[in-house]
Amino acid sequence: MKKINFSFVILFVLGSTKFLLAQQMSLDEAVQTALKNNLGIKSAEYQIEYFKEMKKTGTDIGKLSAVWMHGQYNTFTHDNNVTVMQSIPFPTTLTSQVKLGQEQVIGARQNLAVQQNNLVYEVKISYYQLLYQNALKQLLQSQDSLYSDFAKASALRYKTGESNLLEKTTAETQLMDLHNLQRQNEADILIYATHLQALLKTDRPVLASDLLTKKSLPAEIDTAQLGENPSLKLMQQEVAISRQYKILERNKILPDLMVGGFAQSLTGWQMNELGIDTYYPRSKVFTGWELGLNIPLWIKPNIARAKAAAFQEEASKKSAEHFEIMLNGNYLQALRELDKNTANLAYYETSALLNAALLLSQSRKAFRGGEIGYIEYLQAMKSSMTIRGNYLLALQQYNQVIIKIEFLLGKY
Repeated sequence: MKKINFSFVILFVLGSTKFLLAQQMSLDEAVQTALKNNLGIKSAEYQIEYFKEMKKTGTDIGKLSAVWMHGQYNTFTHDNNVTVMQSIPFPTTLTSQVKLGQEQVIGARQNLAVQQNNLVYEVKISYYQLLYQNALKQLLQSQDSLYSDFAKASALRYKTGESNLLEKTTAETQLMDLHNLQRQNEADILIYATHLQALLKTDRPVLASDLLTKKSLPAEIDTAQLGENPSLKLMQQEVAISRQYKILERNKILPDLMVGGFAQSLTGWQMNELGIDTYYPRSKVFTGWELGLNIPLWIKPNIARAKAAAFQEEASKKSAEHFEIMLNGNYLQALRELDKNTANLAYYETSALLNAALLLSQSRKAFRGGEIGYIEYLQAMKSSMTIRGNYLLALQQYNQVIIKIEFLLGKY
């Protein structure tokens, strides 16, 4: 009696249960669900709202200073004095603050585009991995049918004395190896379904409802289109933000304006505008205005901040330039991969698949007719299935490089 592997049984049951709970989705449905539910996207959206609100603080002029004074500041009589003063940043400083807020909002929106592009790329990659595994599953099922027939025929031939134990054992071993590949395939499908579930933030694993087909090339694949790459545009926007921050720090070196006024009583005898001494009670209010400047006495820290901002701008420029160079390199590499995979796929589509089908059908006829032995038949089946498996892999590699090109072009 065979010993049962209970751990395998438990894993198989759990996997089967998850498949029953899984939901079928097309690629478009998966992408839209991910964009709607993914927490990284929601975080980027909140960042936009954050910088929108922060932009409104660009016109902040600080708090109004109001001071009440009561006492004998004029005569022995107690008087009152109210002084208000407002310090206002230099107009160019206020303008720079507003512009910085605007650039930061643009940067936040561009960051959202980067997050969306990255997420869609991950969803497409995982979804096409599922499509590939589904196609591989169908291939393994067709191979299972062939190997099962071969095993049955070998068992019958052995029983009737037409073959030896070696042929029967070989057939059974090949079938067992195939079943092992099918188990691995089922596990891979569940792995990618679970990964899609995490990307889409759904409560059930996601299975692909589409079929594995050849993806179409983007309408334009010129390197000039790389300017639309969201990550590159984000880095270029970071340069603009750094530049505006540098301008702001330089403007902060300028003095602040001070405007204010006062209202006070001067109880007692005072000379009026006619030169006549007049008694003024506490209820009489004298007013006036003040205008001044807030000038930094120690300007070195302000200059240092402006220089640091200038260095930050240069650092952002170099980072953007480096990213653009690497982006162009990755894109040219992807185009070379596309050429290679296109040629490889064309080989299978024009000749290899036809030869594989012919090889399989002819070998089956020959084996049943006794023209070839089981070794030749088994070799023919393996060759045919290897070609079909390699075709699926070539198709998968072709689609993956198309997805990469779409990602680099920012076509999500």
